[in-house]
Amino acid sequence: MMIQHWRKMTPVYVSALSSVKLLAAGELFHSGDGELHHSNPLPLHWHDYYEMGFFHSGTGIKVVGDREYPYEPGQVYIINGMEPHMGYSHDPRTSLFVVHFHPALVNDNWITRMRTEAHVPFLPDFSHYGPMIPLKDPVTVPVRNLLERIRIEDIQRETAWEVIVGGLILQAIGHLARGLLAVASPSLEDQKRREALKRIHPVIRLIEDRYADPLTLDEMAAAACVSRSHCCALFQFALDTTPIAYRNSRRLTEAQRLLQGTDQTVCEIAYQIGFSSVQEFNRLFLRKIGMTPTRFRQHFYNSLQNISS
Repeated sequence: MMIQHWRKMTPVYVSALSSVKLLAAGELFHSGDGELHHSNPLPLHWHDYYEMGFFHSGTGIKVVGDREYPYEPGQVYIINGMEPHMGYSHDPRTSLFVVHFHPALVNDNWITRMRTEAHVPFLPDFSHYGPMIPLKDPVTVPVRNLLERIRIEDIQRETAWEVIVGGLILQAIGHLARGLLAVASPSLEDQKRREALKRIHPVIRLIEDRYADPLTLDEMAAAACVSRSHCCALFQFALDTTPIAYRNSRRLTEAQRLLQGTDQTVCEIAYQIGFSSVQEFNRLFLRKIGMTPTRFRQHFYNSLQNISS
């Protein structure tokens, strides 16, 4: 199968990990096991929650922004969700545990004295290592142990487990901050990129809510109260794409989910996600994913059969 290079896939916003949805559900954090499959690479994604985790098994690269960082089993990673990111496995499968949590955990009044320190690990380029903490780093073992305890609490969910997890997250941040406070400040370019992402946040939300609608560039720009040209410039700088291309990428992400999880026909999916013709859908899917929708679905089912056997 042709493996699509991550640079050819447009980053997408993960609305399920947006502060709006999770806070509405009364959740300050979201955690769980995950897998990366070599045969089905996904595009970079971003969200407004902080993220940290560790790899159980597998080797590959963690991409953050436009940079690649190798990972190996046992490594801890930590990133600012506002940076587009994704992991890509060199092995057939990589397993990992991930914790996403709202910055409010380190913003509340009672933690004011350590607020600056607590945010240090999530600044862009917080260390010369990048997002991956080396196995030999003294902070790796205590942080990984805390993440393991978070995982157990999440599985067992006994009385007051959420309170305990919140405390464990803060402990992990404390270990990271202690080890990383001496690093240089983030680059000016990274700061500008983060600001650009914030500016286009309303456009991203609009696309998430109405990706299947025939949104115009004027409507998208109006959501961020900027001109058409400025909207395009912000998208290009922050995500290296255009608003229309981002909308189409979001449609294709939904198409992949429907192809894998439903028995809807390719034609039904094409119209459901907003394409005006099946031909247009097939052409864009082939160009971005590297295979036709029918071939993508067939490969997915073949992969399931191989795993089960």
